[in-house]
Amino acid sequence: MTRLVRAELFKAGAHRVTWVLAAAAPTFCVAWAVLIVALSPASAALPPSSVYTMGQQAYLFTLILGILGMSAEFRHRTIVWSFLVTPRRGAVVTAKLVAYGLIGLAVAVMSALATFAAGASLLAVKGAPVMDPAVLGALGGGVLSTAGYGVLGVALAVLIRNQVAAVFLACLIFMYGDYFLSWLAPGVYPWLPTGAARAMSGLRLDTAALLPAWGGALLFAGYVAVIVIFARLVTLRRDVA
Repeated sequence: MTRLVRAELFKAGAHRVTWVLAAAAPTFCVAWAVLIVALSPASAALPPSSVYTMGQQAYLFTLILGILGMSAEFRHRTIVWSFLVTPRRGAVVTAKLVAYGLIGLAVAVMSALATFAAGASLLAVKGAPVMDPAVLGALGGGVLSTAGYGVLGVALAVLIRNQVAAVFLACLIFMYGDYFLSWLAPGVYPWLPTGAARAMSGLRLDTAALLPAWGGALLFAGYVAVIVIFARLVTLRRDVA
Protein backbone atom coordinates (compact mmCIF):
# COMPACT_ATOMS: atom_id res chain seq x y z
CA MET A 1 0.00 0.00 0.00
CA THR A 2 2.85 2.41 0.78
CA ARG A 3 4.31 1.86 -2.67
CA LEU A 4 0.92 2.40 -4.28
CA VAL A 5 0.44 5.67 -2.43
CA ARG A 6 3.91 6.82 -3.45
CA ALA A 7 3.13 5.95 -7.06
CA GLU A 8 -0.07 7.99 -6.91
CA LEU A 9 1.77 10.95 -5.41
CA PHE A 10 4.39 10.70 -8.16
CA LYS A 11 1.70 10.64 -10.85
CA ALA A 12 -0.04 13.64 -9.29
CA GLY A 13 3.22 15.59 -9.18
CA ALA A 14 3.86 14.86 -12.85
CA HIS A 15 0.75 16.78 -13.89
CA ARG A 16 1.03 20.55 -14.28
CA VAL A 17 -2.59 21.06 -13.25
CA THR A 18 -1.78 19.74 -9.78
CA TRP A 19 0.78 22.48 -9.21
CA VAL A 20 -1.42 25.15 -10.77
CA LEU A 21 -4.39 24.34 -8.52
CA ALA A 22 -2.14 23.96 -5.48
CA ALA A 23 -0.72 27.43 -6.09
CA ALA A 24 -4.09 28.99 -6.89
CA ALA A 25 -5.74 27.79 -3.67
CA PRO A 26 -3.78 29.99 -1.20
CA THR A 27 -4.12 32.97 -3.54
CA PHE A 28 -7.89 32.51 -3.66
CA CYS A 29 -8.11 32.24 0.13
CA VAL A 30 -5.99 35.35 0.67
CA ALA A 31 -8.23 37.27 -1.73
CA TRP A 32 -11.26 36.28 0.34
CA ALA A 33 -9.53 37.34 3.57
CA VAL A 34 -8.64 40.71 2.06
CA LEU A 35 -12.23 41.15 0.91
CA ILE A 36 -13.64 40.34 4.35
CA VAL A 37 -11.39 42.86 6.08
CA ALA A 38 -11.88 45.52 3.41
CA LEU A 39 -15.67 45.28 3.47
CA SER A 40 -15.98 45.16 7.24
CA PRO A 41 -17.41 48.50 8.43
CA ALA A 42 -15.93 48.09 11.91
CA SER A 43 -12.64 46.24 11.76
CA ALA A 44 -12.06 46.68 15.47
CA ALA A 45 -15.12 44.54 16.14
CA LEU A 46 -14.27 41.96 13.46
CA PRO A 47 -13.43 38.58 15.05
CA PRO A 48 -10.03 37.49 13.71
CA SER A 49 -11.25 33.90 13.43
CA SER A 50 -13.91 35.01 10.92
CA VAL A 51 -11.11 36.23 8.66
CA TYR A 52 -8.97 33.12 9.05
CA THR A 53 -11.86 30.80 8.21
CA MET A 54 -11.43 32.02 4.64
CA GLY A 55 -8.59 29.51 4.45
CA GLN A 56 -11.34 26.94 4.04
CA GLN A 57 -12.16 28.38 0.62
CA ALA A 58 -9.39 26.11 -0.69
CA TYR A 59 -11.92 23.27 -0.51
CA LEU A 60 -12.94 23.88 -4.12
CA PHE A 61 -9.38 23.32 -5.32
CA THR A 62 -8.78 20.13 -3.33
CA LEU A 63 -12.16 18.82 -4.51
CA ILE A 64 -11.21 19.42 -8.14
CA LEU A 65 -7.74 17.94 -7.59
CA GLY A 66 -9.28 14.73 -6.30
CA ILE A 67 -11.75 14.56 -9.18
CA LEU A 68 -9.10 15.16 -11.84
CA GLY A 69 -6.69 12.69 -10.26
CA MET A 70 -9.20 9.86 -10.48
CA SER A 71 -11.21 10.79 -13.57
CA ALA A 72 -8.05 11.20 -15.65
CA GLU A 73 -7.45 7.47 -15.17
CA PHE A 74 -10.78 6.71 -16.86
CA ARG A 75 -10.45 9.43 -19.47
CA HIS A 76 -7.03 8.24 -20.69
CA ARG A 77 -7.75 4.54 -20.04
CA THR A 78 -4.75 4.23 -17.72
CA ILE A 79 -7.06 2.71 -15.10
CA VAL A 80 -6.88 -0.56 -17.08
CA TRP A 81 -3.10 -0.67 -16.64
CA SER A 82 -3.41 0.24 -12.97
CA PHE A 83 -5.75 -2.69 -12.38
CA LEU A 84 -3.50 -5.01 -14.38
CA VAL A 85 -0.47 -4.07 -12.30
CA THR A 86 -2.49 -4.25 -9.08
CA PRO A 87 -5.45 -6.60 -9.63
CA ARG A 88 -6.90 -5.68 -6.23
CA ARG A 89 -9.10 -2.80 -7.32
CA GLY A 90 -9.89 -1.80 -3.75
CA ALA A 91 -6.19 -1.27 -3.05
CA VAL A 92 -5.83 0.99 -6.10
CA VAL A 93 -8.77 3.14 -5.08
CA THR A 94 -7.61 3.26 -1.46
CA ALA A 95 -4.15 4.40 -2.54
CA LYS A 96 -5.73 7.12 -4.65
CA LEU A 97 -7.90 8.24 -1.72
CA VAL A 98 -4.91 8.37 0.65
CA ALA A 99 -2.70 10.17 -1.88
CA TYR A 100 -5.22 12.91 -2.59
CA GLY A 101 -6.07 13.16 1.07
CA LEU A 102 -2.38 13.96 1.68
CA ILE A 103 -2.26 16.36 -1.25
CA GLY A 104 -5.42 18.03 0.03
CA LEU A 105 -3.85 18.30 3.48
CA ALA A 106 -0.74 19.97 2.06
CA VAL A 107 -2.83 22.45 0.05
CA ALA A 108 -5.02 23.10 3.08
CA VAL A 109 -2.03 23.84 5.34
CA MET A 110 -0.49 26.21 2.79
CA SER A 111 -3.82 27.97 2.34
CA ALA A 112 -4.37 28.30 6.09
CA LEU A 113 -0.88 29.72 6.65
CA ALA A 114 -1.20 32.17 3.77
CA THR A 115 -4.63 33.29 4.97
CA PHE A 116 -3.38 33.72 8.52
CA ALA A 117 -0.36 35.74 7.43
CA ALA A 118 -2.33 38.01 5.12
CA GLY A 119 -5.29 38.36 7.47
CA ALA A 120 -3.15 39.12 10.52
CA SER A 121 -1.18 41.75 8.59
CA LEU A 122 -4.33 43.49 7.38
CA LEU A 123 -5.97 43.41 10.80
CA ALA A 124 -2.83 44.82 12.42
CA VAL A 125 -2.65 47.65 9.88
CA LYS A 126 -6.29 48.56 10.62
CA GLY A 127 -5.66 48.44 14.36
CA ALA A 128 -7.86 45.41 14.96
CA PRO A 129 -6.95 42.42 17.16
CA VAL A 130 -5.21 39.59 15.30
CA MET A 131 -5.94 36.75 17.72
CA ASP A 132 -8.91 35.39 19.66
CA PRO A 133 -9.64 32.06 21.38
CA ALA A 134 -11.32 30.64 18.28
CA VAL A 135 -8.38 31.14 15.90
CA LEU A 136 -6.73 27.75 16.34
CA GLY A 137 -10.05 25.96 15.95
CA ALA A 138 -10.85 27.96 12.82
CA LEU A 139 -7.52 27.12 11.22
CA GLY A 140 -7.45 23.48 12.29
CA GLY A 141 -11.05 22.76 11.34
CA GLY A 142 -10.58 24.45 7.99
CA VAL A 143 -7.48 22.37 7.25
CA LEU A 144 -9.19 19.07 8.06
CA SER A 145 -12.35 19.82 6.10
CA THR A 146 -10.37 21.03 3.08
CA ALA A 147 -8.30 17.85 3.09
CA GLY A 148 -11.52 15.84 3.34
CA TYR A 149 -12.78 17.42 0.13
CA GLY A 150 -9.76 15.96 -1.67
CA VAL A 151 -10.83 12.47 -0.60
CA LEU A 152 -14.40 13.27 -1.53
CA GLY A 153 -13.31 14.35 -5.01
CA VAL A 154 -11.67 10.99 -5.70
CA ALA A 155 -14.79 9.11 -4.58
CA LEU A 156 -17.06 11.27 -6.70
CA ALA A 157 -14.89 10.67 -9.77
CA VAL A 158 -15.24 6.92 -9.25
CA LEU A 159 -19.00 7.30 -9.34
CA ILE A 160 -19.06 9.85 -12.20
CA ARG A 161 -16.42 8.76 -14.67
CA ASN A 162 -16.82 11.59 -17.15
CA GLN A 163 -14.29 14.20 -16.13
CA VAL A 164 -16.19 17.29 -17.28
CA ALA A 165 -19.46 16.06 -15.80
CA ALA A 166 -17.82 15.20 -12.48
CA VAL A 167 -16.18 18.61 -12.10
CA PHE A 168 -19.29 20.47 -13.22
CA LEU A 169 -21.68 18.57 -10.94
CA ALA A 170 -19.35 18.74 -7.94
CA CYS A 171 -18.88 22.50 -8.29
CA LEU A 172 -22.59 22.98 -8.85
CA ILE A 173 -23.54 20.95 -5.78
CA PHE A 174 -20.93 22.19 -3.33
CA MET A 175 -20.87 25.81 -4.45
CA TYR A 176 -24.58 26.40 -5.08
CA GLY A 177 -26.61 23.25 -4.49
CA ASP A 178 -26.51 23.30 -0.71
CA TYR A 179 -27.47 26.97 -0.61
CA PHE A 180 -30.34 26.37 -3.01
CA LEU A 181 -31.65 23.52 -0.85
CA SER A 182 -31.40 25.68 2.25
CA TRP A 183 -33.39 28.36 0.42
CA LEU A 184 -36.10 25.82 -0.37
CA ALA A 185 -36.05 24.38 3.14
CA PRO A 186 -34.76 26.92 5.68
CA GLY A 187 -32.89 25.29 8.54
CA VAL A 188 -31.56 22.35 6.53
CA TYR A 189 -28.20 23.97 5.66
CA PRO A 190 -26.37 22.96 8.89
CA TRP A 191 -27.08 19.30 8.06
CA LEU A 192 -25.78 19.47 4.49
CA PRO A 193 -22.13 18.68 3.60
CA THR A 194 -21.14 22.31 3.05
CA GLY A 195 -22.74 23.43 6.29
CA ALA A 196 -21.08 20.61 8.21
CA ALA A 197 -17.67 21.44 6.71
CA ARG A 198 -18.02 25.11 7.54
CA ALA A 199 -19.07 24.27 11.09
CA MET A 200 -15.75 22.45 11.56
CA SER A 201 -13.93 25.78 11.54
CA GLY A 202 -16.38 27.31 14.01
CA LEU A 203 -17.86 29.59 11.37
CA ARG A 204 -21.02 31.41 12.35
CA LEU A 205 -23.53 32.67 9.79
CA ASP A 206 -26.20 35.32 10.10
CA THR A 207 -28.61 33.22 8.04
CA ALA A 208 -28.29 29.88 9.85
CA ALA A 209 -27.09 28.43 13.14
CA LEU A 210 -24.43 25.86 12.29
CA LEU A 211 -23.58 22.81 14.34
CA PRO A 212 -20.78 22.96 16.92
CA ALA A 213 -17.34 22.19 15.51
CA TRP A 214 -17.28 18.60 16.77
CA GLY A 215 -20.79 17.96 15.41
CA GLY A 216 -19.88 19.37 12.01
CA ALA A 217 -16.72 17.24 11.95
CA LEU A 218 -18.63 14.03 12.68
CA LEU A 219 -21.33 14.81 10.14
CA PHE A 220 -18.88 15.76 7.39
CA ALA A 221 -16.77 12.67 8.09
CA GLY A 222 -19.94 10.61 7.82
CA TYR A 223 -20.78 12.08 4.42
CA VAL A 224 -17.27 11.38 3.14
CA ALA A 225 -17.24 7.85 4.56
CA VAL A 226 -20.57 6.91 2.96
CA ILE A 227 -19.54 8.19 -0.47
CA VAL A 228 -16.12 6.49 -0.22
CA ILE A 229 -17.66 3.14 0.73
CA PHE A 230 -20.17 3.39 -2.10
CA ALA A 231 -17.38 4.28 -4.55
CA ARG A 232 -15.31 1.26 -3.49
CA LEU A 233 -18.28 -1.06 -3.96
CA VAL A 234 -18.96 0.39 -7.40
CA THR A 235 -15.31 -0.02 -8.38
CA LEU A 236 -15.32 -3.70 -7.47
CA ARG A 237 -18.46 -4.43 -9.50
CA ARG A 238 -18.22 -2.13 -12.52
CA ASP A 239 -16.54 -3.10 -15.78
CA VAL A 240 -13.67 -0.81 -16.80
CA ALA A 241 -13.29 -1.98 -20.39
